[in-house]
Amino acid sequence: MKYSTKIAKESIISFIGMGIGDAVLYIFVALLARLVGLEYLGIYSLANSVTRLAEVFGKVGLDTGIIRYIGNSREKGNANQTNEEIRSTLKIGFYFSVAVMIVQMVLSGWLVYCVFHGSQLLKTVIIVNASTLPFCVLTILAAAATQGFQLLKYKVFVTNILTPIVMLVSMIGIFFLFSAKITIIAPVVISSIIGFLSILYFLKKLTGIRFFQIFSAKSNLEILKFSYPLMFVAAIDTLLHWMDIMMIGHFTNAETVGLYYPAIRTTGLLRLILISLMSIAMPMISQLYPQRKMKEMGDVYKLTVRWIMTLAIPLTIFFILFPEKIMLLFGSQYIQAAPVLAISTIGIFVLLVTGIGSSILTVIGYPKYNLVNSIIAFLVNFSLNSLWIPRYGIVGAAWATLITYVVFGLLRSFEVWYFTKLHPFHLKLLKSVFSGIVTYILIFSLKKYFMPYHTLITLSLAGFSTFLIYLVTLSLFKFDSDDKEVWKALLIIGKTVKSSQTYSSTGDDPEIKS
Repeated sequence: MKYSTKIAKESIISFIGMGIGDAVLYIFVALLARLVGLEYLGIYSLANSVTRLAEVFGKVGLDTGIIRYIGNSREKGNANQTNEEIRSTLKIGFYFSVAVMIVQMVLSGWLVYCVFHGSQLLKTVIIVNASTLPFCVLTILAAAATQGFQLLKYKVFVTNILTPIVMLVSMIGIFFLFSAKITIIAPVVISSIIGFLSILYFLKKLTGIRFFQIFSAKSNLEILKFSYPLMFVAAIDTLLHWMDIMMIGHFTNAETVGLYYPAIRTTGLLRLILISLMSIAMPMISQLYPQRKMKEMGDVYKLTVRWIMTLAIPLTIFFILFPEKIMLLFGSQYIQAAPVLAISTIGIFVLLVTGIGSSILTVIGYPKYNLVNSIIAFLVNFSLNSLWIPRYGIVGAAWATLITYVVFGLLRSFEVWYFTKLHPFHLKLLKSVFSGIVTYILIFSLKKYFMPYHTLITLSLAGFSTFLIYLVTLSLFKFDSDDKEVWKALLIIGKTVKSSQTYSSTGDDPEIKS
């Protein structure tokens, strides 16, 4: 396959997989909120935040390291070395994850009674979640190993599609067969085990490696030496991501966490726009910068930001104008969190527009600035949460996150400009901005006519009207040549999907054979 076609294929696989996964997880959270209520949803969220942070230390950055080492060994055509590196990585990851699992179990009492001031149930959930760490870490590492063969389909299927679906189905079944307490515990265990077994099957299919073979491998400390510094960056980013949840749990209670979590989960859906467009833009920027084609690189930068804004603006308007109805999807008691949804949406929009800056800093050789930015953002978020959560509750946490994203975005954008003299702002952005302003004014005027209806009817009418008005307004402007290039890329993706379907129907995988 040509390089551009390969990028297109893997990008669309990732986009579709993440889209399905996010949709299923959103349904999972909405149903869980309705079935178990505020307190149990808060307990689930707190235990999940602790386990996700522990997971970072369990994988020790090996998920990134193994991709690099597999790429190097495959270039040399050494299949035995590739398999040995995979086995060694899984072995190291297993031992680290078991160690972190034990630490989380031992510290569970301190976390519950001293940090979160929670109940015995929260301690139980944290301990049970800890037991899933070896399965989760090995799933991540095995998925990364398959990605090292320039294949995303196995990773996307297991982590983005299969695991969320198993969580959703098991959650519904367990609630009606057992109790609410088991409902916030068992789905995590079931999905982690099934995900682990599934990715092992695909890894064996790809490499021939069986699980028990990993323990006979020699521990490759070079991979660990390369990987563990990445753990600290990931730990800060993960802690920043879950900071508000943890600090709300510390200053308030599980019920308040449960009230806050659905609103944040809703705004998180917007992140898919950034991830999907960056998956196409960054390979282009990675090719252009070594050749010092700064003008072309700047064009890609501006076009990416413009398309991110174009796609994000209608969803942002929808979330800001109808937060009450959106929160009613989780239940009437969650309507209190409507201001959180509106404030957090603005913060996520800032993150989307400036998010590509971190990847550009890495490409141009300044990854340490990402670490510094993350530390600064962490300190800002921690300080603001400490001040505002005790005074203003979940609204204070939402404002703290918004300001953190603004500071984070300004730092990244300034650093990119300082080192490259590139910026994403140009007159063509006004098309999306003007269309958004017109849409906001019109939908705001029509809002009173939508609100009296049932929640689903209101959201359907409001969503359809928002996107229709925005698209009509946007269509009044003519597409530019760079816009047409994006459509050409989409056509390439369409052709690639058709060809991949042909490959899958024959049971052959051309990438593996090559």
